[in-house]
Amino acid sequence: MIEGARASRRLALFVAAVFATESAFYSVVPPLVPELVRDAHLTTTEVGFLVAAYPAGILVAAIPSIALVGRRGVKFTAIAGLVVLVAATLAFGWGGNALLLDGARFVQGVGGAMAWAGALAWLTSTTPAERKGSVIGGAVGAALIGMVIGPAIGAAASEVGRGPVLTVMALVLGLLALAGPAGAPASPRGLGSVQSLLNLLRSRRAAIGNGLLLVIGVVGGTMWSLMPLLVTQRHGGAGVIAAILAVSYLLAALLNVVIGRASDRIGRLAPTLAGLAAGTVLLPIVPLLQPLLPFAIVCIGAQSVIAALWTPTAAMVSDGAEAGASGQAVGVAALNAAWAAGGAAGPVLAAWLAEANGFTLPFVLAGGLCAASAIVLMATYGRRDQAQRVNDATASSRG
Repeated sequence: MIEGARASRRLALFVAAVFATESAFYSVVPPLVPELVRDAHLTTTEVGFLVAAYPAGILVAAIPSIALVGRRGVKFTAIAGLVVLVAATLAFGWGGNALLLDGARFVQGVGGAMAWAGALAWLTSTTPAERKGSVIGGAVGAALIGMVIGPAIGAAASEVGRGPVLTVMALVLGLLALAGPAGAPASPRGLGSVQSLLNLLRSRRAAIGNGLLLVIGVVGGTMWSLMPLLVTQRHGGAGVIAAILAVSYLLAALLNVVIGRASDRIGRLAPTLAGLAAGTVLLPIVPLLQPLLPFAIVCIGAQSVIAALWTPTAAMVSDGAEAGASGQAVGVAALNAAWAAGGAAGPVLAAWLAEANGFTLPFVLAGGLCAASAIVLMATYGRRDQAQRVNDATASSRG
């Protein structure tokens, strides 16, 4: 019993470390935007493409990661993803043109999708149903801690240089790959993953969760592509961008832990609606504020509540996925693909709209998307789904 608890803690720490470091890699870019705009002469739309490259890689790799988990297992998939991240990060750190930078970010997204699929499926497949929301909340909270660290690293890289700073990050991730736990649950081979995917597609809970994750990707991508440019217009620099993101994700990390526990007790619906309502109010205000301090405060509020939606929506997908490593890997791949689809489309669309019509319209549309999602959620999720969740947890605890 003691040995099992120790192994569970080690796995939880490993997964938290994977999520934190991968998220730090993902979040280094916004503070670098002013430097890249100046040095590479990027337009607003080209900034959108740079921000979209990482989630585009996740989108491409999300479904193949299911097959990799099914064939080689959760541990192999997680470690292989870390290795891909190391190589792509070195390329991004030392790359000197826009095409290479975009390509490196795309490959980073591929590695991130593999690492998340392996690590989160490893964790959720060994966690009882009644604790799943708390465990996912802790893992997402760790990812958000990485989102706090990443912007600071990006700001440092803008001063010291991308190459040296990102090389150190790559070395840290390489050491983490060597420190993975020894044991891992076996994944069924053959058609197990295909059947799990078909079952997931029939789950209304999973469909709702994935739809909301797509919205999170669109709204988050809008913030990431346009907020750094708005900071520059208000005469702020990389340090201000890093501070906004760091505080946002620190707050979001705390919110995700609290929301994870709340979603286990009162259901996924109420916390999700609260976050969508806050996004509806805050997002349209962002481009209207000219003084830098009020602008930063509203950006922090909007970014943190959107990031805090990850826990209840990911839990919806996990609820709808089959138990076991293969089924949970399918769930992780699906939620990664859903978020990545929004994260790839959102920055490009928002940047294009901002360049053509100004910055107000993209933020108004993002707030409207949150409002529409809340209405759809209330109409589709309903009490039956919450009651089923409670029944499932009760049956699992009795079993």
